[in-house]
Amino acid sequence: MKLEKLFSKMPCQILCAGSDLKRTIRGGYACDMLSWVVSRIDSGEIWLTILNSVNVVAVATLSECACVMLTESVEMEADVLSRAKEKGLTIVTTPLTTYEAAVSISRLLEAEQTTAGRN
Repeated sequence: MKLEKLFSKMPCQILCAGSDLKRTIRGGYACDMLSWVVSRIDSGEIWLTILNSVNVVAVATLSECACVMLTESVEMEADVLSRAKEKGLTIVTTPLTTYEAAVSISRLLEAEQTTAGRN
């Protein structure tokens, strides 16, 4: 599923549109420990977190994750979003809890795979 399609099916707001909203995502990864994320997230995954510092931009860029989804309506400061824009990183926020967002992403990806399997 492409990022832009996922965003159209979830309650979320794009805070920073990265360089590739047509990027395909394969899953999500929920974690708030930066060192853990950088060593475990895959490039085709959305990172779900409540962290909102410039370090999030650094880890997301280093790990080449598909995007950062801030849960529980977390926002980012303008200077952090400016850095994300420089790096071509997509950041969105959702009012969903991390658990709810992860379940929603999983269900949407599963539904898309089921639909693709029928075609």
